[in-house]
Amino acid sequence: MRRWGIVSTSVATLVVAGGTIVGCGTSNGGQNASPPASSSTASGEPSTLPKGQTITVWSWQTGPELQDVKKIAAQWAKEHGDKVIVVDQSSNPKGFQFYATAARTGKGPDVVFGMPHDNNGVFAEEGLMAPVPPGVINTSLYAPNTIDAIKVNGTMYSVPVSVQVAAIYYNKKLVPQPPQTWSEFVKDANAHGFMYDQANLYFDYAIIGGYGGYVFKDNNGTLDPNNIGLDTPGAVQAYTLMRDMVSKYHWMTPSTNGSIAKAEFLAGKIGMYVSGPWDTADIEKAKIDFGVTPWPTLPNGKHATPFLGVITAFVNKESKTQAADWSLVQALTSAQAQQMYFKDSQQIPALLSVQRSSAVQSSPTFKAFVEQLRYAVPMPNIPQMQAVWQAMSILQNIIAGKVSPEQGGKDFVQNIQKGIMAQGS
Repeated sequence: MRRWGIVSTSVATLVVAGGTIVGCGTSNGGQNASPPASSSTASGEPSTLPKGQTITVWSWQTGPELQDVKKIAAQWAKEHGDKVIVVDQSSNPKGFQFYATAARTGKGPDVVFGMPHDNNGVFAEEGLMAPVPPGVINTSLYAPNTIDAIKVNGTMYSVPVSVQVAAIYYNKKLVPQPPQTWSEFVKDANAHGFMYDQANLYFDYAIIGGYGGYVFKDNNGTLDPNNIGLDTPGAVQAYTLMRDMVSKYHWMTPSTNGSIAKAEFLAGKIGMYVSGPWDTADIEKAKIDFGVTPWPTLPNGKHATPFLGVITAFVNKESKTQAADWSLVQALTSAQAQQMYFKDSQQIPALLSVQRSSAVQSSPTFKAFVEQLRYAVPMPNIPQMQAVWQAMSILQNIIAGKVSPEQGGKDFVQNIQKGIMAQGS
């Protein structure tokens, strides 16, 4: 599973961070249960689509999930009388920019699979993604925040495959019962330790958003890059709490990064650690008796709001086989497909019906991550988010006490504004 906040997942998101690179429904969740027959949409019975076409899929997911994609694509091709070529782009040194470059020159694929949603704004703005046609996705089958993540200015440009969120891992030997309130959390952290990649906005947003701060103002589904909420009174309170973790509680030092925090947890030296499902395998390998729990309520009594990441599939706007492309996307994102990705690659399904399935709910780890998703906020997907990631080094200064939380918030916003202006030039 890709580490969303540790390594940049986006053309527009050049993240600098610590750490290693790296409702019940029908049995099929209703996804593709009764696709519309018109070939003007994505869907349809095999007889409604042209036959003999060749469709190219570029996948940024690899390993067992890639093999599942190939199996699903091959079955779809057999049913529809077409040919599907699946290309593994996961190790492409040019990253997601490779798609953008190829698509601009007419050499891109027909379908892209495994792309994080925070690329949508860049690609949609450049006309490199086809809007999702009517009938392709039933929005009621997903959580509202998942649908919000795939929209740009109110228009859906991709279909959710899986979701990602960070929560709190705890060592059951040190913390037998996970804390539910902030006072319980402080007691456990004081006694047994707590660390995370604290100078990384990806993880800090759980606190910032919980105090009412925001990155860009959301105006009915449209993010306003001119209204930045990282210096609001709530954001300042969040920075103060983050600073207290170092100067008051002494849980961490200003130099604590993701690698240090993870190493301490794997060594059994601290009781709690913030990360995502991507670290589960390493924790199991270290033979830590662990659990996962959502963030406790914050000192203001509100829920923490970690960033939500959505892995998606979409269609190249310039593809000549779009009706078939969208039908294939439906197959690759169906409930059956998401069940396979969870079973084989431990990807958290995007469909609510699969999240609520016995396979997911019987895993305490993934059940906890699904619970944390309830309060998650989609990572902004507009191009201006690049300036936010580039400016987040100010968090280190706040934590270290080099600037006050108030001044740090002002500096953060001013640096973002400068970065946005530079992007515009």
